[in-house]
Amino acid sequence: MPKVIIATNPSDDKPTEYLASWFKKIITLVGITKDTILFDLKKENANREELTRIIEKEKPRGVILNGHGNSKCITGFSQQPLVECDVNEEILKGTVAHFMACDSAIELGPKIIDAGAISFIGYKEKLHLVHLNKQTEDDQMNDPMIRFFLDPAYEVIKSLISGKTVKEAYVDSQNMYRENLLTLITSTNPDYNTLAAGRLYANLTNQVYLGDGDARL
Repeated sequence: MPKVIIATNPSDDKPTEYLASWFKKIITLVGITKDTILFDLKKENANREELTRIIEKEKPRGVILNGHGNSKCITGFSQQPLVECDVNEEILKGTVAHFMACDSAIELGPKIIDAGAISFIGYKEKLHLVHLNKQTEDDQMNDPMIRFFLDPAYEVIKSLISGKTVKEAYVDSQNMYRENLLTLITSTNPDYNTLAAGRLYANLTNQVYLGDGDARL
């Protein structure tokens, strides 16, 4: 039985464009594994109605929401709410959820677990992305600065798809954050400044997992 994953990629501003560009690496990985089915809701399709419809129809094990957020909500296209505290968090019941959004682990993550989600991985404060403001998808994928931030963030998903547990995937991501942080603070490259290192360190310390650490996709 193949693993079913749903993702949202609104791509309606520069941060979410970068998330979507780098998510193509996950799409490539899914194609290589051949035992995973991925539904990628892009741009206008990254809305609550479509997300709910696909979840109800396909019964996914993994839900990956890339967007903006706050302590109570994560948004999709045009920053319209996708999942909100005390509104529809129960739609993620039975799933392993990964949110790429600011503050989502403060209240929303625990609410999702209380509503029946198996596991949740997200960030308890602001999710920082430092990039060189590239315009095209190819240039964004080759941006030498953003890789320090997105490679470790998406390592969670890669590890989960490869069959690792939630806790193992979290540890893999944390280790990559640490490796990238060490590169930044020891490099003589003037672009790898202390500001970028500080923001990467914040992502490292603010990333958390909740729920069942032994769960797999």
